[in-house]
Amino acid sequence: SEALLEFVRKADKWDKGWNFRGMGQYGPALSELDRHIIALGMAREPAAAAVIIDKIKLLTPASEFSHHRAVALALEMLGDKSAAEPLGRLLSQPGMTGQAKHEPVADQGRSEPLRELILARALYRLGDYNGIARKILESYATDVRGHYARHAAAILQAAPDTKDKKAEKAAP
Repeated sequence: SEALLEFVRKADKWDKGWNFRGMGQYGPALSELDRHIIALGMAREPAAAAVIIDKIKLLTPASEFSHHRAVALALEMLGDKSAAEPLGRLLSQPGMTGQAKHEPVADQGRSEPLRELILARALYRLGDYNGIARKILESYATDVRGHYARHAAAILQAAPDTKDKKAEKAAP
């Protein structure tokens, strides 16, 4: 896993990623860097969290879906709670949230809501940050798109004891 770590550590920018569009889409759904990051998570490499957190700092709302998914999946597998704040800061960037729909609308793309939900799930499972993940998941739990609503509700139900780090410190 040292070779994986070194590959990810050396990457100073994201490679060409992939955005989810739905039907008629072919080819790999992960970039080379995405694959290495997910492999680090699967290997449960303890040193990987810090290296992956460095890659979070390079993500923006314009970054491809596959990069967001790769860091979320890997960090979720690693379970390193130090990733909660960087994930929370990523989700706090303008344009990263607000994709839940509460009234029927024509499909407006899949990458953005999936990105938001996947990042929120990882953040929630890592302990949340300023309540960001809980707020997102609660919004999706009432989304008119049933698959998003069911997924968000299941995440909230599966981890009822998850506490927000900042709120816990502020409590008397």
